[in-house]
Amino acid sequence: MKRDQVLLVRLVDMQQRSYCLLKWMANAVTEGFVTFDTAHDYSELPDAAEGWIRNHYLNIPVNARPATEDLAPFCSFFSTYLTNSFELVSNPGQQRYSPGAHCFCPMCSWLVDAPNLITRKVKPSDKRRAGTMRRDAIAELAIRNQIKAGELVFKAMLEDRQGFEDASLLAYADDLVQREKGIANGPAVLALWRGFAWNEAGSPKHGFRLKARLIDESEERLLKLLQDFRISAFTSTAKNRLS
Repeated sequence: MKRDQVLLVRLVDMQQRSYCLLKWMANAVTEGFVTFDTAHDYSELPDAAEGWIRNHYLNIPVNARPATEDLAPFCSFFSTYLTNSFELVSNPGQQRYSPGAHCFCPMCSWLVDAPNLITRKVKPSDKRRAGTMRRDAIAELAIRNQIKAGELVFKAMLEDRQGFEDASLLAYADDLVQREKGIANGPAVLALWRGFAWNEAGSPKHGFRLKARLIDESEERLLKLLQDFRISAFTSTAKNRLS
């Protein structure tokens, strides 16, 4: 049984618009157009965000502006960003900048104002939480497709590199549904993002952009992997019984 594709497209669009709005708001804080306290309240409180967005609707960039009929769920989604992935810092100070990050010596770099919006740190507990979310995403996929599989199968799937990426993406898709309701799972979601949007070297994949199609393709690969590992586990068990 496949996911609702219309819902997926809508949630991915909401995710991207929320991110664009958060970046725009952080820039507005830097330029003094929006105060830090105001931005923080609007970013954390769905009701406050909705009122502010309605009042400034036409000033918001088109790529960050939600459809009016989606405003309430959009604001709930928007409010999860400061819990999950980013934090607004009132006085970020300065940081050293080097073009292309090729050399940070005093001759090749200089100090610039640090951004008000910074990425949250992912702790070991967040990584463990992300692991549970991946496992649960696979288990839910098995249930929806009436496939009986146990923990050994789930573990083997997550040890497969492609399986790990696809499970990260599937778990992230499950989280999108919760975020529309204002439910935030914290930096574990950031760990999931890095599980599919970053490469094995620990760097963002060049030009990566989340699309509903990628979620659908990941689900198809996971379903095949789930069936393959289950057959393999069943065959192995049968051989052990015969021997």
